[in-house]
Amino acid sequence: MIKEFGLELTEAEHERAARIRKEFVYWNLCDSTTRECGDEIYLDQVKASNVTAINHTVCYSVDFAEGVKNIAHWTRLYDTHPEVGFIAKSYADIARAQQEQRTAIFMGFQDVTALEDDMDKMKVFYDLGIRFVQPTYQDRNLFGDGCGERYQSGLSNLGIKFIKKLDELGIVIDTSHVGIGTTIDCATISERPIMATHTAARGIVDTPRNKTDDEIKAIAAKGGVIGIAGKSGFLKKDGLDTGSTINDMIDHVVYIANLVGIEHVGIGTDVGDLRKYSPDRMAEFHARHPEVAIIGPKLRTDIMHPKDVGPGTLHYIIAYLAKREFSDDEIRMVLGENANRVVKAVFKD
Repeated sequence: MIKEFGLELTEAEHERAARIRKEFVYWNLCDSTTRECGDEIYLDQVKASNVTAINHTVCYSVDFAEGVKNIAHWTRLYDTHPEVGFIAKSYADIARAQQEQRTAIFMGFQDVTALEDDMDKMKVFYDLGIRFVQPTYQDRNLFGDGCGERYQSGLSNLGIKFIKKLDELGIVIDTSHVGIGTTIDCATISERPIMATHTAARGIVDTPRNKTDDEIKAIAAKGGVIGIAGKSGFLKKDGLDTGSTINDMIDHVVYIANLVGIEHVGIGTDVGDLRKYSPDRMAEFHARHPEVAIIGPKLRTDIMHPKDVGPGTLHYIIAYLAKREFSDDEIRMVLGENANRVVKAVFKD
């Protein structure tokens, strides 16, 4: 037996995992590493995982000026470390990253506060490289309801215009934190496939951040993808008390595949550099959003994420998928082909 990827593998299993890692496109549909952790320590982790493409959150609850600073920071970081990756803006950049064995970094918003209620600023951010956008976060805004609201409606009239603006620009609509009605509206109104880049199945764990069967079906009916997040509270009913494993993530892959088909599942860990998850930071987040099953009142940061899931160990998931007897074609779809399909349909290049 060979001990690697957090598992004991037979020689055949190890060879298969290594081959898949080398040959297949691998997307992490959400990395949430913050600017203060955007340094060489983090870049070493990206290099270690060597995933093909990342949707990296660069704007969350910041104003316009701060959003531009965040984009400038990440752009400068990769410009000065081109051996690790590069800021990506087109579908062709995915193949380029795989060929060059670097990582294509697609930048994204997890909310729209940086627009400062002016959707025309979206074009400015598009020109700077933003390619994934959530219309809402947890709470209600001018565009619609987030998943943390007590009552769930859908997009506002302005929100409908915003979805059309995102379609026009060629930006992937992300519904991870978006409310039930808003998610279904996004799928219905958008002319292109949409995603929920970092979530899980509410049919397994009933928490507001997970997607209902109806939401999953709506996203799938539009040709979209649901990315499974590496958050213990999303993955197991007692995850905030006992932690979780990569196998728990794969249980959600299986659930969604059985519900709507394997072609609608991906991986979006939403796990950033672990330095960001300080007790003080997580206490503040829990006080602001107690409905989000990321951390419980005991602030157990050590079990927030499945064991062996982090920016430097994302490739471990490949071995777990292989050991769970997924076929090569199924693994190819989950790792990257499904995400590629959506990106190709949405981007304007």
